[in-house]
Amino acid sequence: MKVAIDPIHTIIWIVSFIGIIISLSAIYFRRDRWGYVIAPLTYLVNVFFYNTALHATLVLNIGNMTLQQLDFWSSVVRLHALFLAIMYVIFRAVRRN
Repeated sequence: MKVAIDPIHTIIWIVSFIGIIISLSAIYFRRDRWGYVIAPLTYLVNVFFYNTALHATLVLNIGNMTLQQLDFWSSVVRLHALFLAIMYVIFRAVRRN
């Protein structure tokens, strides 16, 4: 059975790469407020490397990741997003008081 990759993963890979560039430039140009960029940057890096591994495994047939490992990493990416969203809600509530 041939495993195909969804084209949306290519778009996600490109957008995450652009997001990393924007985040790094925001850190460089706004050194006084660089802490606000760290959390989104970690997520963008996680998504970028996941999609890089996905393309390398499924499209280029390089690397040694199994489909189960890729599925697990995909779950880790979603969990990372959930943690960031929860932390955002908590810190927004704390800052308002």
